[in-house]
Amino acid sequence: MVAKLKKPVDATVVAEHPAKAIEGTAAALFPTLNYDEFTELGRENLSAVVKANEAFSEGIEAIGKEILGYARSSLESASQAAAALLGAKTLDEVVQLNTELAKSSIETMLQRSAKLSELGVSVANETLAPFGGRVEAAIAKLTKQLAA
Repeated sequence: MVAKLKKPVDATVVAEHPAKAIEGTAAALFPTLNYDEFTELGRENLSAVVKANEAFSEGIEAIGKEILGYARSSLESASQAAAALLGAKTLDEVVQLNTELAKSSIETMLQRSAKLSELGVSVANETLAPFGGRVEAAIAKLTKQLAA
C-alpha cells in the first residue's frame, strides 16, 4: 500500500533544506526514518556500487589480457606453421603439418575458451558480491518500523 503525499515537493525547499523535503515525501512512506538514516543508506549503497565497479574493471582487464595472450600465441603458432609449410618437401608433409596446426589450434581454442568462461563467471560473481547484502539491508531498514 502506497501512502499519499500530503503536499507536492517544492524545489527550493529541497535545495535549501533537504531534511524538510523528506518530511513531505519519503517521511510519508517511511515515517520512522529520518534524513540521517536515508543518507547513511545512500552512502552504503554508493560504497557497494564503487566496490562493484572496481571488481568489474579489474575483471575486464584480466579478460582483456587473456584475449591478448591468446592472440599473441595464435600469431606465433601460425607463423611457425607457415615457416614449416614453406620448408615442406612433399605433399604428405604439408598435409601432416596442416593437420597438426589444426589440431593444435582447436585444443588451444578450447583451453582458452574454458579459461575465458571461468574468468567471466568470476567477474560476474565479484561484481555482484558487494550488492549481496545491500538489497536485504535496504528493505530491512525501510520496513523495520512498518511492521511494528
